[in-house]
Amino acid sequence: MRPSLQRSIIILALGLPALGCSKSDQKPAAVESHSLQAKNKWTGEAIFIERCRDCHKVHETGGVVGPDLSGVGDRRNREFLEQVIRQPSKLYPGTVMPPYDTLPADQVTLLVDYLSSLK
Repeated sequence: MRPSLQRSIIILALGLPALGCSKSDQKPAAVESHSLQAKNKWTGEAIFIERCRDCHKVHETGGVVGPDLSGVGDRRNREFLEQVIRQPSKLYPGTVMPPYDTLPADQVTLLVDYLSSLK
C-alpha cells in the first residue's frame, strides 16, 4: 500500500485533518478502484481529501501550498474548476499543481460538484 494512501485511510478513519503537504514535485497517481472507497461510491469530498487537501485548505483544514478553496463555488464556475483540475498550468503558468488528467471523468465531475458547493 502506498504510504500516502495508507496515511489518508488512517486520517479518514480517525476523523483527523491531514498534516503537512505532499511533495509538490510528485505526480498524482490515478485513483484506483480498490483505493480509499473500494466498497463505497466515491464522493467529491472524499476525492478532495485523497487528492487535494494536502495542499489546499477548506474551512481551516488542509495544507497551505495552494490557495484556500473555502468559498470557491462563489468565485469560479464549473468549467474553470474542471480545467484547473485537469490542466492547471494552462490557467496558471508556472504553477506547482500537477495536472489531474488521469482522474476518470465521473470523479472529476464529483470533485467539481463538491468544489462548486463550497459557498
